[in-house]
Amino acid sequence: MQSIIRILSVFLTVLLLPLFALTEFVDSFSAGERTEQSKTNITGIGAYFRSQGVTTDGEYLYFSSKSTLYKTDMSGKNYVDINLSAVPAELGDNYGIKHIGGISYYNGFIYAGMEDSKVWRHPVVGVYLAETLEFVEYFELDSAVHTRGLPWVSVDGETGLLYAFDHSKTPEKIVVYNTENNMEKTAEIPLEETVKSVQGGEFYNGTLYVSANDETQAIYGVNVENGKTEKITDRNLTKGSEGEGMTIIGSDGEAYILAFDLGPLFVNTNLRKYPLGE
Repeated sequence: MQSIIRILSVFLTVLLLPLFALTEFVDSFSAGERTEQSKTNITGIGAYFRSQGVTTDGEYLYFSSKSTLYKTDMSGKNYVDINLSAVPAELGDNYGIKHIGGISYYNGFIYAGMEDSKVWRHPVVGVYLAETLEFVEYFELDSAVHTRGLPWVSVDGETGLLYAFDHSKTPEKIVVYNTENNMEKTAEIPLEETVKSVQGGEFYNGTLYVSANDETQAIYGVNVENGKTEKITDRNLTKGSEGEGMTIIGSDGEAYILAFDLGPLFVNTNLRKYPLGE
């Protein structure tokens, strides 16, 4: 399987060169000042597999699409493994789950926000083995708390606590769960200021960083102790683009945000690197 996918990837890369050039041209039009340090443009089927969330264990990058999990090296380009059917039939049949959103790595597992999109009755946290991308278990959260789905989750690697917002568009609070105690809810922290349309998040040094699909596709830092928020950077993507998930990587003793977005033609994603600004 892996050798076939690698061969197919090379073939598609050559075949999609004109599309790559077109999407690069479209991306040159920006709604404001760009702040990324570098960018990787992924087109065609590769963009589909990298279209929702991203996380890392420091050795590999993990991506989600609506129904798959995809594992690459740290460049985000080279295939390592894939789960083509990452939404188990049980979740689809019993809860109507059909959408994987933002993901987060913790202690050998990938935690995924999952939802019955546009219905919002069954917010679910799916758990997968990072090594194989195999589905392990799931936890259904309270839809009275998460009133508009569960588009992303983030686990603090230092505490094992999982964080999410109560609403996908205009959240009012942070909701906290214990991954090591059957996803028991441990706290609700009011947000000082709403961070609209968050698509993914990741912890670094105790701060929750989140990427939004708001007016400027901004990235924010959230203090999970008191709910205070701080804008880190505006991405200012080309009109029609959609800001997606993010993770944080270390390089030469410094930390960087890796965030990706769906291009306005819906045929490519851009994986962009931003300085964290410490």
